[in-house]
Amino acid sequence: MSSIESMISEIEKDYDEILKSFEKNLTREVVYRFKEISEEELLEITRKIMNFQRKIEYFVSSTIELAKKAEIIERLEKIANNVLDKITDDSSTFDTVTFKSSSGPYSYKIERAVKGMLPLLRNAHVNLLNEYDSETRRLCYCAYFCLKLIRPDLIELEEELRLISALTAFPISQKIALKHQLVIDGFEEVAVSLEEAESNVEEEHFKDCVSRCRDAIEIFIASIREKETGEKTERRFVTDLGKLVKVGIFEEGDRRLAQGVYSFLSLKGSHKYEPKRVTIYDAETALKETYSLLVMLLKKYKDFQKRLKKKE
Repeated sequence: MSSIESMISEIEKDYDEILKSFEKNLTREVVYRFKEISEEELLEITRKIMNFQRKIEYFVSSTIELAKKAEIIERLEKIANNVLDKITDDSSTFDTVTFKSSSGPYSYKIERAVKGMLPLLRNAHVNLLNEYDSETRRLCYCAYFCLKLIRPDLIELEEELRLISALTAFPISQKIALKHQLVIDGFEEVAVSLEEAESNVEEEHFKDCVSRCRDAIEIFIASIREKETGEKTERRFVTDLGKLVKVGIFEEGDRRLAQGVYSFLSLKGSHKYEPKRVTIYDAETALKETYSLLVMLLKKYKDFQKRLKKKE
């Protein structure tokens, strides 16, 4: 499963859990439409929705980091805001729910505005503490109604995430071509590290995948230093890369970019970092960034070699 599909799966799972928490308290009558609810149950639903909100915010932010085109980012943010507004917005009215009783001489109709779920549940909690049970139940139902309204927006968000994933993925053909070129150019150990990184994703060893990506970059830079300077290295990435910048193989901008990718890989692949905290998203990001960086660095290195030949 790709990182985007993993994200979508988590969104769907959380949505379904919240929906079940609401639906077990629904009633068929139209006066309140919701059973009496304890403070513990109300706060638990609120907590689930807060976690749902945070997860969507994190996933959208993570995906934006992968997207390059401004129009794609703008569209994703707009769709995400449609979802998040129905969770947090207290100023907009998304719909209206009518509660009515037609039995006896005291028929009545009460309308309540459907606003963001969290503001509704906070108000429901205040009413519960003040023992206004009927209003608590109405507000809880409005929050449930809002959750149902989110569904089309959520589907649109998921499809947008899939689209961005497809647009930003590193093509398999390019991966194969890079590994083939690395072997031809004498960087077989780097190609092996990439193969092992890919295998670790398939086996869901995500931290090991990140570590092997780091190794690939480290080995690549150390190998170039040994080839071009004749100096033995201890595979200290910062030192080796700095030397290659100094002799003109890479530029300062290349160094900053490579250092940024390497720092991410070092953090997520560190022995101090718990394996369970490294997700499939981290692993796939590591692979994409590693492949992209190696393509760029290999091209720069071959350009350097061409310049040397012209001088001869």
